Amino acid sequence: MKTVVIVVIAILVIAAIAYFGWQALQRRRARRAEQRARLHAEAQGHRQELEASAVRARESAEAAESHSAQADAHRTQAERFRREAERHDSLAAEEEEQAHVAGERSERARAAALRHDERASEVEERLN
Repeated sequence: MKTVVIVVIAILVIAAIAYFGWQALQRRRARRAEQRARLHAEAQGHRQELEASAVRARESAEAAESHSAQADAHRTQAERFRREAERHDSLAAEEEEQAHVAGERSERARAAALRHDERASEVEERLN
């Protein structure tokens, strides 16, 4: 009978150890599942950030390309304006030269007119 009691107690102890071991194993599995779920959620968050960053990068690249094209257009237009300004500057210099020449010619014509006026006056005086 003592042997039966010892065997029963041993079985109960083994069953208790097995039960508590099974519970510890379940807790460990639950923690692992929770950790996996957390890591999976974190990985998904990083993937979403990756997609958002890729979209921002693509939009920034498109904006940079657009700004670069606009800068090229402005440079082209500025060069055209520079050439046009140089042409106008050259035309202005020519016009100034022609104005100077015409001014000198005007002065000579005025002097000639004064001389002719004086001579006409002299001739008219002689007639009188």
